Amino acid sequence: MECFSETMIKGTILKRPSKHCKSPYVADVLLENGEEIIAHAPSLGCCGLCDKDSVVYMTLSQNPKTCTHIVHLGQNNETIVGIHPKSGEKIVEFALKNSCIDTLKNLKEVQREKKMLNSRFDFMGIDEENQKFILEVKSVPLCENNVAFFPEGYRKKKTDVVSPRALKHIQELQKIKEDHPEYRTILCFVVQRSDATTFKISDNDPIYKEAIKEAQTKGVQLIAIQILWDETGKAIFGGHLPILS
Repeated sequence: MECFSETMIKGTILKRPSKHCKSPYVADVLLENGEEIIAHAPSLGCCGLCDKDSVVYMTLSQNPKTCTHIVHLGQNNETIVGIHPKSGEKIVEFALKNSCIDTLKNLKEVQREKKMLNSRFDFMGIDEENQKFILEVKSVPLCENNVAFFPEGYRKKKTDVVSPRALKHIQELQKIKEDHPEYRTILCFVVQRSDATTFKISDNDPIYKEAIKEAQTKGVQLIAIQILWDETGKAIFGGHLPILS
């Protein structure tokens, strides 16, 4: 099932940060026609998928100031990968409204960006059994040996948490479930590439992995779904992925 489609423009990153702007979110990109443009690249390198010499796919910016384009997709060998951090939320909104997720079909209510405790969660709603749910989305662009994994990123020390924000979200989902057992609390991983056959929590962040395990024992649910991108900007819902322990 097609989630959505946006017209994409192909290019190769020449420099990041841009020579025109030192923000890490801005890159100089060479288009196929030889034109050099400035693009907003919101994924902070994405472990090589949005660094110098990377092939990327962009849309035109609707409100260009410094940046005329926005990077949405990267390329890993022959695989097109969704790397814009907000695309996962857009995909899950489509999946919820179209009953694509097995355990969240025929929802009676879906709302975006709702605050509870100290976090603003991506979705809140009521399922077909009249049970309230809270759902947080995490985009997954990385894969090794057909196993997609999350999280990964720069750390000053190996003992640091990769994403303090992601850790906070899982801890608060657990807290909500403990304090309000009537709620369903759900963490949805959106694997945005076609070469993954399974998903796992990365072994590179033992603190986060342990927090996930503890949250599951308290009733927090994990879901992994897959999106298949092509270079035209079409996103196809690829179903669910098994989650490895």
